[in-house]
Order: sequence, then C-alpha cells, then structure tokens
Amino acid sequence: MAYQSIGLGTTAGDGTGDTIRSGGDKVNDNFVEIYTLLGTGSALTSGISATSSVVTLGGPTITGVASFADGSNSAPSITNTGDTNTGIYFGAADTVNVTTGGTKRVDIDSSGLDVTGNVTATGNVTATGTVEPAGDTAAGDNAAIGYTAAEGLILTGQGSTSDITLKNDADATVFTVPTGTDDILFPDNAKAMFGAGSDLQLFHDGSNSYIKDAGTGNITMQANQVNFVNAAGTETLMAVNEDGAVVLFYDNSTKLTTSSAGGTLTGVWVQTANIAADAITGAKIADDAIDSEHYAADSIDEEHIANDAVGSAELKTLSTLLIKNSSGSTLKTVHGAGA
Repeated sequence: MAYQSIGLGTTAGDGTGDTIRSGGDKVNDNFVEIYTLLGTGSALTSGISATSSVVTLGGPTITGVASFADGSNSAPSITNTGDTNTGIYFGAADTVNVTTGGTKRVDIDSSGLDVTGNVTATGNVTATGTVEPAGDTAAGDNAAIGYTAAEGLILTGQGSTSDITLKNDADATVFTVPTGTDDILFPDNAKAMFGAGSDLQLFHDGSNSYIKDAGTGNITMQANQVNFVNAAGTETLMAVNEDGAVVLFYDNSTKLTTSSAGGTLTGVWVQTANIAADAITGAKIADDAIDSEHYAADSIDEEHIANDAVGSAELKTLSTLLIKNSSGSTLKTVHGAGA
C-alpha cells in the first residue's frame, strides 16, 4: 500500500480537507502497514532504534536489496553498536572485506578468499583447488604447512611421541618423525623401496634387518674404502680398499690380508679337507714358509694329504719334510731336492 496523506484543505474550515473519519482511516491504514511490516500487525518486533547517525535493527527480516556505503578498514559500513572499527565493508567493485579492530582480515573477490592471520578449523576443510601456503613455519606450531622459496613445501608438527605421522588410506602408519628429532622411523615390515619396479628394498621385519634386491641387476656399492663393522661400531669385521688389500678380521684382529702377490694368513690355520695331488707347486712354497710354529698339533694329518700332494720339486731348501702327529709318530715323509 502506498502512503496515504490526510487532506488538510486550503484553509481552516473551508470544507476542502478530509473529514475526521476519513483522516483517521488513513492514519489507521498507515500504521497497520507499518506494524505488519515491522511487527506482528498489532505490535512492533523489529527492534528498530535510531540516533542521528546510526539505525539499529534488532533481529529484522529483510526481503529484497539492502544497500550500504563502501566503508573502510577503520569505518566499515556494516558494524556492531559500540564497535565501529569492526565489521564488513566494500573496498572495491565486486569485493567484500572483513575488518577487526581497524585491520583488514578477509578479502573476497573474483579470485577467491584471502585471509590475513591464523585460520582455526574445528571441522574438515575441503578445497576444490590447490592450497598454497606462504611463509615459513615456526617452532611450537602444533600442525603447520609453510612455504619458502629456498625450502619449498614445509611440514611442521608437534606431538608427544611423533612430530609428523604419515598414514595411508587404511589409517596405517607409513612412517613417523619422532618428537624433537630429525629421524625418519619406519614401523616393522614397512619398506623403503627404490626403482620403478620396487627393485631395492630396505626394511626390518621385527627380528632381522634386510637389504633386498627384489628386481633386476646387482647390488653395487661404490666407495674408495668399505668397512664392515659391528653394531656398536667398535670392531672391524672386514675392510675393502680400492687398489689395496681386502682384510678379514676375527674379534677385531687381522687374520687374512690380500695383496698383489696373493695374500697373508695370520695365526694358526687348520686344514680340514684333502690337499689334492700336485695342489702345491714349488713356486708356491717360499724358503722357510712352513715351520713348526705355524701348525697346531694334528692340524695336518695323513688323511688330509693325498699321495704326491707335496713332492720334491715343491721343497726348495729342505732335504726331507716329516709330518708327525702329536705323539711324535711320522705320518708322511717327503724327500726334497737335496735328499
């Protein structure tokens, strides 16, 4: 209904204005429309109050378009009573901004949403596009994603057992970063795999550790020197040197060393298999290479030396070689070149 104005006439009592009844009817119609739009028809419920500069609406229902001035960071156009530097304003065309305490916090425009400050979500956050963090993370961040030009993507966490835990779609742990460390911890039977066919696998099954070649080719170790040591790192088991010796150890003591000429055995060595005929030639036994201190009692017995395994040509300076048991009985007599 359009506003109804009461006709007052040209001059008082000239009979040209509305009658008292007609004027009262217009007044009633106008108020009925106001009370219907802003209340229940018989009472106002909109909570409208106003001062010279602020109109306050208490719980209104607005149908249609409400227009507001642009506003600014410090004076938003939609604000709360008594807090005039916090609210919503329109900083540019097709842009909606949110400010708190006179500082812009949210920009919404055709490119998306830009938030200044921390964002705390108590539920899931779903992104249909990419999420691009900007800025580094900091110590003490419970869970943060950051980015710097030098470091790239940064993940930071803080937990009582692990700082970062990566899980698969079955909610099983793939690996963790233990709290306060720079280690990566794989659970038992979780494999670190390399190669398009998962060819190289490193894992621990709860009892033993494995370096497994599960694909094609060999496992190749490249280094100038390779040392195999015990778990404590206190004893050498084997040392392999480029253009040098391969050394085997027993209880951290050298027992076999290879060289360009062959090799050196250290300590007492026991022959447990047969020495075949002609297995030892003269060129292989140097002067005084065999003496009593290098053979333990019964370390060489008759059954382990075949006939003619050591012949006269194999003895350079000895006239006769007697091989005896611990009782002094002769097991084998070999006559040398001078015999």
